[in-house]
Amino acid sequence: MMRFLLPALLLIATPAAAQFPPANDADPRLQTVAYDPGQVVGLRVASGYQTTLAFGPGEQIENIAIGDSDAWQVTPNNRGDHLFIKPLRIGSVTNLTVVTGARLYSFELTAVATPTPDVPFAVRFQYPDDQPPQPAATDLRRYRLSGARALRPDAISDDGVRTSIEWKPDQTLPAVFAIDDQGQEILLDGQVRDGRYVIDAVHETLVFRLDRQTARAARLRAGARR
Repeated sequence: MMRFLLPALLLIATPAAAQFPPANDADPRLQTVAYDPGQVVGLRVASGYQTTLAFGPGEQIENIAIGDSDAWQVTPNNRGDHLFIKPLRIGSVTNLTVVTGARLYSFELTAVATPTPDVPFAVRFQYPDDQPPQPAATDLRRYRLSGARALRPDAISDDGVRTSIEWKPDQTLPAVFAIDDQGQEILLDGQVRDGRYVIDAVHETLVFRLDRQTARAARLRAGARR
């Protein structure tokens, strides 16, 4: 299921930090950019035109967040592997974040009045070895489990953006809570994806409750022992 967060407050990248995709020698309107998770991709889109982003094979969009949803129209295709971007207000500059099942993408969007040769109609990504990354191996060392053993996950890990939890097939799934800054429990709204319970966030402490039983998972710092 795709969840769209529009509008959202995101980190704003400076124009100097943006990497603009190089043009195709045959047609400069068709561009390719090397994927780099630490790089912001700059996109100029002309009024009256739209730009298509094509993501890697097997990738599916899970979340979209844009800084100025009034000035931009951002729509995925039905399969969730392409994104159509269209400016609604000339001169608007904002940022866009796209989260797929495999990667995180960051963009800086600029709406221009007329198309120029560097304004792409389509942008695709080139990946290392042109292979989508495999899901990270479950790392139980990232969390310390305590409490009722019947509620403890069989595996739990996070990639810094999402938390993935697995229970044994015969386990009854408990309610999952996080601890806020005031020490209060907040019920989390996760989704089951590929047999895993996925939360689109990372929390320092998770609480699992079922009937009168309680268990906890405390996130460990890098290098810490369970």
